[in-house]
Amino acid sequence: MQLLFKENLARIGKFKTDHGEIETPTVMPVINPNLNFLSEKELKDLGVQAVITNSYIIRRTEKLKEYALKYGVHKLINFSGPIMTDSGTFQSYVYGDIEYNNKEIVDFQKNIGSDIITILDIFSKPDDDYGTAKNAVYETYNRLNEIDISDKIIAGPIQGSVYPDLRVISAKLMSKASYLPVGGVVPLLESYRYDDLIKIIINSKINADFSKPVHLFGGGHPMFFAFSVLLGVDLFDSASYIKYAKDNRILYTEGTRNLKEIRDFPEWSPLFGKYKPEELLRENEKTRLKELSKHNLKAIFNEITEIKERIYENTLYQYVEEKSRAHPSLYRAFIEMLNSNIDNFYNISLKSPFYFYDNSSLKNPFIKRLINFTFKYINNNKKCIVLNYKYWKTGVSTVDGIKKFYESNDYNILVQWNNIFIPLELEDTYPVSQSVSSNIIDRNYQQYFINELKKINNDIVFYDKDQISDKKIRDYDHGKIDTIFKFQFNSDISLFNGNDFIVKSKATNHIRNILRNNKILATMRNDGLFTLSINGGLALQKIKKYPLSRVIVTEDSGEFNAKGFNVFFKFIKNFDENVIAGNEVMVTDENDDLYAVGHSVVSGIEMKSYREGVAVKVHEGINKL
Repeated sequence: MQLLFKENLARIGKFKTDHGEIETPTVMPVINPNLNFLSEKELKDLGVQAVITNSYIIRRTEKLKEYALKYGVHKLINFSGPIMTDSGTFQSYVYGDIEYNNKEIVDFQKNIGSDIITILDIFSKPDDDYGTAKNAVYETYNRLNEIDISDKIIAGPIQGSVYPDLRVISAKLMSKASYLPVGGVVPLLESYRYDDLIKIIINSKINADFSKPVHLFGGGHPMFFAFSVLLGVDLFDSASYIKYAKDNRILYTEGTRNLKEIRDFPEWSPLFGKYKPEELLRENEKTRLKELSKHNLKAIFNEITEIKERIYENTLYQYVEEKSRAHPSLYRAFIEMLNSNIDNFYNISLKSPFYFYDNSSLKNPFIKRLINFTFKYINNNKKCIVLNYKYWKTGVSTVDGIKKFYESNDYNILVQWNNIFIPLELEDTYPVSQSVSSNIIDRNYQQYFINELKKINNDIVFYDKDQISDKKIRDYDHGKIDTIFKFQFNSDISLFNGNDFIVKSKATNHIRNILRNNKILATMRNDGLFTLSINGGLALQKIKKYPLSRVIVTEDSGEFNAKGFNVFFKFIKNFDENVIAGNEVMVTDENDDLYAVGHSVVSGIEMKSYREGVAVKVHEGINKL
C-alpha cells in the first residue's frame, strides 16, 4: 500500500493488482454473477474502480463454473478492472456448511483469475460466546497457513466477534496476509450498533500491519463510511445499492428514502431530468431496478469523493463530528471513538481549524494533548496565575499590559480557553489560535478543571489587578519559544537559550525565525509550531538522546538525504516509536551522524509497517552546511 495523503489514521493510498491499481478509500460494488445488468462503462462512469463477486456461487453453478474456468472471472462478469472474490463464508453463516473446503475454494479463485482472493474463514457472530469466537480466530489463521499466499493478493479476514482481545490477536495473526478484511460485522451494521463497530475497527486496525489495505466486509451504507475511513478503513463492499433498489428505496449519504415518498431526484442523481419519481414507478421492474441501482451507486461514490477531499484538506475529523449529530447511533459511535486510546495516531497539527462545540470537543486528541501538557507545565512551574476572557481572547495578540505583567513577575500564566486553562505562551500554536468556538461557557467544568490543576499545584491564584513593575526579570518572546518547543517535542529542556535572537514579522509582529550565531535554528510555522533547520537538528541532537526524535536510515539513503532528498520507508532501519505524524525529526545513521531534518509523514508506531512511499519529507540536508 502506497501512502499518498493522510489525516490521522485516514489515508488516501493505492495498491497494485494484476488488472490495475486501486486508489483508496473506495467501494467495491457486489456483482451477482447470475445478474450483471450494469455495463463496465456504466460502473466506471459512476466511480467504480473494482468490484467484488462470489466465487462460491460461481463454483456451485455448473454453467458459470465452466465459463469462468475457460475464460476467467473478468469475462464472466464483463469487468476488465480489479475483481475481488468472496469465498462463501457469508453463505456458510446464513445457510450452514458449504460443500467445498478452504483450499478448494482458494484454488478455484486462483484458477479463474481473481485479483484479490479470500480464504474460507470462520464467521464470528456478535452473540458468539468467547470460546466459540476464539476457536474461529485460530481456525481462520490455520486456514490462512494451509494455502500458498506468495503468488496472489490473499485476503485474510480479521475475526473475533465483539471481544477486543480476540480482535487484537486476530489482527496480529492475519497480518501475514496481504489484504485485511474486518469480518463478522454485518449483524452490527444491520442493527445500528455502530459504537461496538468502532471498537472492532480500532482494535483490528491499530494491531494490524499498517501497510496492508483494510476492508470493512459488508460496510456498504454511506452514512458510516466517514467514521470507518477516519479509523483507517480503506475499502468497502456494497450490495446495498441493488438491495435498496429492489425495495424501491433510494440512497442518500445520510440515509434512505422511499421512491413513493419523494417529489424529485437531487441534481447530482443520474435520474435527475430523466425521470420523475412517479414516472420511474410506472416503468417495468427491470428498468426501475437498473435506474435505481445507478442512483444508489452515485450516492455511494459521492460520499467517497467527499471523504477523499476531506482527507486532502485535513477536515475529515470535522466531517465525522458533523455527521455524528445526524443519528443517535452515530453520536454514540463518535463518543466511543473519542474515548478510545488512539491519540498517538493523530498528527501534531492539521491545516484546518479546530471547531469547539461543547465539552465533548475536549476529548479531541489535540485537546487532550494540550491538557496533558498543561498539567505537566504547572507541575514544573510552581507559581501560577489564571487570567479570564477579560484579559485575553483567542486569536488576539497578547496586550502589552499582560506582557509587562509576565515580564515583571515570575508567575506562570494560564489563560481561559474553551472551558479549560492553558499556558499563555501557547496562544499562537495549533489548535489554540486556529480554533473556531461556539463560546458556550461551562463554569462548572472550568471550576472542575481548576480543582484538578490544584491537586497537582495548589499555588494557583486568579489575576484581579495590575501587579506590574518596571523591573524586567524575563522576556515573553523567549518564554513563548521555550514553552512551544517543550510542548511540540514533549521535552523538559528547551532547545533555545536567552541569547538566541528572535526575528519577528514587521507586518504581524509574529515570531518568524530563531537565530544563534547568525544561523537559523528554527522557523515558526503557520500553526505556531517549529520547523527545524539543519543547525536546529544539530542542537536538538544534543538534548534528545538517541534514538529519540530520530529516523535511522541506511548509509546509501543517508547520502541521498544529506543532499535534501526525502526519506523513503524501505530505507529505514530504526526509528523513535513516539514520533508524532507531522512533527520534526532528525534523519541519522546508526552511529547518530546527522544527515537531514524533516517532518515525519506517519507516526512512529506506523513507520515499522510501510514499505512504499515517503516516510520523512526533508527540509534540509547536512550537505547544505
